Amino acid sequence: MQYHDISHIYNCFLSVDQKISTDTRKEIKATLFFCLSGARFNGNFYAKKALELGAAYVVTNSIDFIDERILYVKEPNETLIQLAKHHSEQVNTKFIAIGGSNGKTTTKELVSAVLREKFKIQATPGNFNNHIGVPLTLLSVKPDCELAIIELGTNHPGEMAILCHMFKADTALITNIGLEHLEGFNDIEAVAREESEVYLMAQRDNALAFVNQDDTWLNNMSKRLDLTKTYSTVNSGADIFVQVHNEMPLLSLEIFVNGKSMGVIDSRLGGRFNAQNIAAAISIGSYYSVPFPSIIKGISEYIPNMNRSQWIETIDGKHIFLDAYNANPSSMEAGIKSFATLKGTKTYLLGDMLELGNHSKKEHQNIFALIQSMGVEDAFFVGSEFKKALPSFPFIFDNTESLLAWLDTHPIDSEYIYIKGSRGIAMEQCLDHFKLS
Repeated sequence: MQYHDISHIYNCFLSVDQKISTDTRKEIKATLFFCLSGARFNGNFYAKKALELGAAYVVTNSIDFIDERILYVKEPNETLIQLAKHHSEQVNTKFIAIGGSNGKTTTKELVSAVLREKFKIQATPGNFNNHIGVPLTLLSVKPDCELAIIELGTNHPGEMAILCHMFKADTALITNIGLEHLEGFNDIEAVAREESEVYLMAQRDNALAFVNQDDTWLNNMSKRLDLTKTYSTVNSGADIFVQVHNEMPLLSLEIFVNGKSMGVIDSRLGGRFNAQNIAAAISIGSYYSVPFPSIIKGISEYIPNMNRSQWIETIDGKHIFLDAYNANPSSMEAGIKSFATLKGTKTYLLGDMLELGNHSKKEHQNIFALIQSMGVEDAFFVGSEFKKALPSFPFIFDNTESLLAWLDTHPIDSEYIYIKGSRGIAMEQCLDHFKLS
């Protein structure tokens, strides 16, 4: 059978009004269905079922039946990437690339909130930031979209380069360089090399890069860039300087441009680490000429969700800071330090940091050492990684269920509770212990 080329597949894509599907368990009627494959699944097995469920076309490389709706290709995963790249070249949209170790999704949401005040935008839904999520996001961009904010995530060497070659950036940003996915990268130098693909993309595309001057790695990595704008929460000489007035429970910040105050933001986010994310959004909004009152409005009205930096109140007056969507050593340390600035009694419920490989034991011990150095007495840990790192510490639980069982007879009395851990630990389940308002 002859392979179908990208031009033909693109015409089919347009004929279904840009509707893509990859999962027969979801609504796929009148869509272009891709038979994607991975280490644990083979989408080609579902080609016939997809057609039976109403898919308009099916992209596959393995067929045992003839149907005019079959689009035969060498490799569906690669075809999805090629189709996304082709589509990005057909639209007049300007693309904003956001990478980094921590805060990518929050930054993307803040940037969206700011740019939405002036432009027709689209952005990565949730954290669809990998080799499947990025092309799906690009393929969702409509012809009337003026700016598209694309979040780029990676957990092994080489992935970021693939993502960065799917579209041409108008502007680019790396949030920071931290201890992420060490199972795949081994050390922070490898993380920096991987994330630097975003800066290489900026060079390639003659795009403006926004540089977080609070991050030493980024300061060094950006020296070869021709087009940059800087932002900072500590260096008043940056193009955009954000001075933190209060970090907990909610961030209050003042914006300075060339030493001139442009207003104060009372945000609904907590933690100094989020100040850098806000500064990034201000920088991008300013570059795209969003008026500062609109920038302040967009950021002030942004409400965190998806278990990221959320304040949750209980009926009996306790305050829970839920930041349990993900965790790595850098984000865990930053969160613990910010939470410690609160005045009042505090309890820490901390889950494993996953994907750290051979560094796991040391990094979990480092978090425990940080907790001890701060004189924290009410700290409870969840997961096998903390257990292996701290075998003699009594308050470590196998999972959230066992922690909840213990808390049933040892209720938390603190005014403030911090909940954080990697996605696989599902630390948000700890909310079951509380009566929420």
